Amino acid sequence: MSADRGRIVPPDLDDRTWQDLVDEMRALIPAYAPQWTDHNPSDLGITLIELFAWLGETVIYRLNRTPEKTYLAFLELLGITRDPATPAYAPLTFAAGAGKVVVPAGTEARTAAAEAEEPIVFETDEDVTVLPVNLRDSLLIAADTKYGPVSASPYEISLNGKVTAQICLGFDRATAERIDLRVRLGRPAADVKVTWVGSAAATDPLAWPEIPGVADGTGGLTHDGVARLTLPATWGAQRPDAWTTPKPRTGPAGTDPAFWVGIRLTGTTDAARTVGVDRILFNSASAHHARTIRTPEVLGVSTGGRFQIFPLAHRPLYRIPASDEPYGHLVVDVGTGTPPVWETWTRADDLPAGPGKVYRADPVTGEILFGDHDERTGQGHGSIPVAGAQVRAARYRYVAGGADGNVGPQRLTDVGTTPSGDLPAGITAVTNLGAARDGSDEEALEDALRRAPLQLKTRNRAITAEDYEFLAKEATTDVRVARALPPRLLDAAVGPFKAGDPWPYAGLTRSPGSVFVVVVPDQGDTVDRPVPPPELLREVQEYLDQRRDLSAQLRVVGPLYLPVVVETQIFVWDAAFKAGVELKAVETETRRRIKQFLHPTRGGPAGTGWEVGQPVLVSDLFRALMPADDVGTIARLQIRADVPAYHPGDPSTFAWQNERPFPLSPPGASVRLADYELACAAADGAHDVTAVVPPM
Repeated sequence: MSADRGRIVPPDLDDRTWQDLVDEMRALIPAYAPQWTDHNPSDLGITLIELFAWLGETVIYRLNRTPEKTYLAFLELLGITRDPATPAYAPLTFAAGAGKVVVPAGTEARTAAAEAEEPIVFETDEDVTVLPVNLRDSLLIAADTKYGPVSASPYEISLNGKVTAQICLGFDRATAERIDLRVRLGRPAADVKVTWVGSAAATDPLAWPEIPGVADGTGGLTHDGVARLTLPATWGAQRPDAWTTPKPRTGPAGTDPAFWVGIRLTGTTDAARTVGVDRILFNSASAHHARTIRTPEVLGVSTGGRFQIFPLAHRPLYRIPASDEPYGHLVVDVGTGTPPVWETWTRADDLPAGPGKVYRADPVTGEILFGDHDERTGQGHGSIPVAGAQVRAARYRYVAGGADGNVGPQRLTDVGTTPSGDLPAGITAVTNLGAARDGSDEEALEDALRRAPLQLKTRNRAITAEDYEFLAKEATTDVRVARALPPRLLDAAVGPFKAGDPWPYAGLTRSPGSVFVVVVPDQGDTVDRPVPPPELLREVQEYLDQRRDLSAQLRVVGPLYLPVVVETQIFVWDAAFKAGVELKAVETETRRRIKQFLHPTRGGPAGTGWEVGQPVLVSDLFRALMPADDVGTIARLQIRADVPAYHPGDPSTFAWQNERPFPLSPPGASVRLADYELACAAADGAHDVTAVVPPM
């Protein structure tokens, strides 16, 4: 049965093949050259016929592309463009010399110059006051009152019941200036009281007094943000080995004194929960792989005509996330006279009827469009710059790159210039302590062609689950995977729930009228379980809120991961083993392939990532893990589901009746996922991978 049944398929304008053309020309030989009797392929004339048939087939191929070209012109007429590249994000941490330094927004930091390679340039989004103080130590006092260093990021803090844990940040000196701490979370706090404390006379960190007047921009560690603290005059230095209550978990206690700021977390209910901290930064500012023009850019001279278009030198425009004015950085002036007197015109989403000094800006193509209002007739929308007037972009910020901006940690080490073109005086160093994330390239043309019918179908309204998924990706290109979860009721009693109750699993109560949208960003190969930052969730939520049904109770959430454990045995051929193939190397390569195959956004059977709810099959994994034919083969392969990553607290307390619609699968040929779960690789130590030489 044809896959095109029921569809409107444009016909080929000429369906003749190379063989058809050859046959037609050979059939004309008796009529035009009867003396030509050798029609074998070895004949020079036949060779020329085949050559011209090849040239003719090439022309026919180009002719048959006309319907596709017409389709592209139709999409352009409707204003459907390719999704632009999005810039990578990375907080920059600065170091100052003797005194405090104010680093203005727009200050650049770049990767080290390399031969035949342009540096990657990031630009700060905000002003930051850099103090001559260093965040030197980071300790975690767990609920068992034992402490240890925080040596890796991200890390998690478990709170089982109404217990207390505390993060202790040690500074090398005191300061009367305000301290800004930028907090990036891996798992926001829930049912947790957060108190900001500072070291004082008490030698028990769990008894340090609360810091007054804290402006907690994290909302009690419920989302990423900046906490602003001014420490009192009683702030003092302490040595960890002098603490009375908490004791070191292993090894000797710290002997270096430090001025401490504590983040005290106290559970407010008896439930078990986990708080994930990705990173806490000091003397830092958010930055993106997007640049601001340093001098005004002349776009052209008005002809006085209707609907004039002036292209910017750089595109696409940078979109300020979660902002009412996402392109507020764009300033367009119109100048008249000699020398020109500049007047700033206003950007508008649509040109209003009548006169008005407004323009439209296409952020994807980087084009400025003026109106067509005729003052004589009073007809038209938006004023026309007078003939001879100069048009310039006084300021705008553009995306400098896409996925190439996803650089690793400590790569942005060269201090660039400020918006005034000077180096920031007093700054001695800059770096990105974590890897840059969320940069993506411009949408491929093939993807845009597939997306266009969906965009025309939804007409910017979210009604069906498919609409929500499509519009979630339209909100920002940072979303790689989107899944809308409609309301759902239990068919039968399960555990403490009865038939007819809304699905309660994973904290998603899917009652009538509710819509949950799961979004997953692509954060590169190095992030095993990508989690959308709160600002991305807010951006998608706000975009969908403007387009959803008024009665829909919408909530945008991150992925709920189900780790998959692989058990496999690889037979290494005796000949390969004797030739130098190491069993340990085969095991290491197999573990790498497992991790690659189960990567949420880069793995899967096709290498394009997993969909939410998509099952994992041994048959697909078999093809991904099979070693080279001259190395060995797979003797045994099974997979099973591990305890869900969204389960709070100790894995031993997991009870599927309360948390999943069905039990975890035993080792076998597949892993079944709930419709809200996303597959990922279990921890490296959970896989059972062995390579052996089979017995003869």
